Formats: sequence, structure tokens, C-alpha cells
Amino acid sequence: MNFLQQYVHEYLGWNIKDLKISSQELQHGYRTRTRTGYKDKQQIQAYVFTRFPATYQVCLQLIGEHIKELEINSVLDWGCGIGTASLALSKYFENIEYFLIEQDKQAKDYAAQFIKHFYPKNVIQQDILPEKVDLGVFSYSLGESDNWKKHLDDVWSRTNHLLIVEPGTTAHFQKLLKIRDYLLLKKDAYLVGPCYHSQSCPLKEKDWCHFSVNVPRSKEHKILKNAQRGFEFEAYSYLFFSKTSKMHDEFGRLIASPRIHGGHINLKICTRKGEIIEPTISKSHQDYKQLKKSVWGDGIKNELH
Repeated sequence: MNFLQQYVHEYLGWNIKDLKISSQELQHGYRTRTRTGYKDKQQIQAYVFTRFPATYQVCLQLIGEHIKELEINSVLDWGCGIGTASLALSKYFENIEYFLIEQDKQAKDYAAQFIKHFYPKNVIQQDILPEKVDLGVFSYSLGESDNWKKHLDDVWSRTNHLLIVEPGTTAHFQKLLKIRDYLLLKKDAYLVGPCYHSQSCPLKEKDWCHFSVNVPRSKEHKILKNAQRGFEFEAYSYLFFSKTSKMHDEFGRLIASPRIHGGHINLKICTRKGEIIEPTISKSHQDYKQLKKSVWGDGIKNELH
């Protein structure tokens, strides 16, 4: 079990029969896009054991790449759910003031409870929109909103940096493209990642920019999902913006897993010029050994010829 699963198991009770039903209800809600919150404590517990490990791991991945070196003292977590993004941020930052915005009061109360239990030095504010924060976060929340421009404006006007995370599906990526264009063209935002450019997205209509993390499954996770494997892959898409310009030294980013063959590697890279290239790198290339160790999502430092 991870830390939050252990807490839920010990403090909120555990009934595998009830949680199986709640897990099925949640999965049905995701599939049919009819989920509007958590109807009871059991659904929150089911989420902690089935979805939290993946969304938490995604947040950790993005914080480690884009945020951990920044000065973050205050966070506006819009649509915070049970506080997944804030819990991930608390692993890197201490003494944070969190502003939690969430229409589901039960989920929001649990978010505050979880954060204060594991990170008691943090300050929790609920349902307050601050004048200014260092970081705004939409973690699996903006894509669910029909009124996304208003919510985006509310958060962007108050923050220096903005992280938006969504599931790695074609539909969510299309929504992110609209958000990307809106912030770049209408709000003069600077795009930090995943793109190293601010040109129009070069991906073809049937392709989409997404990445993946490998998430271990607990025994309880496998039971609730009727799963056999001890891990799952979580696909995600994201955007990270800043109000301060940042120069990118990288040549590009890998937007697919490298295909390694006997004497060469095939790569798919989105470059800082806003182009998709698919070079074949042979063993004689000076960067071959380094590129052979690269993984999907890595930045590529040197221009490839």
C-alpha cells in the first residue's frame, strides 16, 4: 500500500465488498462521463485504492521535471478532489499555503484532512480565491468543465505558474490544444512544457501528445480492478505555463518510445522549431549511447544530424 491507502485502511475502515461496488460505480461514471463527485465515503476510499496511485505518480513526475526548483510558497489547487496534486507538491515543498477549490464538499474536506495529517506545517484555505499565488494547478479538473475559459482566467490572473494535467486521450488532448492556443494568443503566456516551442502544434489530427508513467498496484488495487498484473501504465497529457519567459536549451522532446534495433534507433521528436522529426540514429552517431538510454518524454539536448 502507498501512504494514503494505508491511512484510509487504518482510519476510514475497509470493507472489500462495499469498495468493490463503489469502484464499479466510479468506473461506470468515468466511462459514461456521468461522474459528478463522490456520493459517499466508500467511493472516496475506492478512488484512493484505484485512481489515486496513478494520478499522484503523474503529479510527482511533472513536479520533478518542471516545478521542484521553483520558489513555491502558495498554491491554488482548483478542482482539487481529494488533494492529489497538493499531496504531491507537499513532498517537495514545506510550509505551503494551499487554497483548495472543489465543488464536492466531501472530497474537499478529505483533501484538507489528508494534507494536514501528512504535512501538518502546511496552511489550508478552503473556498477562498487568493489575490496572488506562486502556482495554480488544474489536476484532472479543467477538462471536465464546460466553462473552462472563466475558470482558467480566474486562476491565471492570480498565479505566476500554471500546471494543467489531463488523461492522455485524444479527446483531452484536443481540449488542451484549445487551452494552449488561448493562453498563448490571448493571455501572452509563456509555454514551458511539454513543448519547447510556441508554434502551432505540429502533430497530425489522428496523433496526440501524451506521456506515461508506470504505477505499481497494491494487492487491494488488483482486487478492486480485477487485475492480474502488478503494475499499470497511466497515460497523461499536460501543459505548464509561466508568466516569465524561459529560454530552452533543448533541441526537442521525445514524444514516443525510442525503437531500438540491432544497429540503430528510431526516434520521434518534437523540436524547438515546432517540427516533428523521426531520425534514425546509427551506432556511429556520437550520441548513440546516450540516446539508447533515453525514454519517452525525455528532452534531447543536442541537435541531431
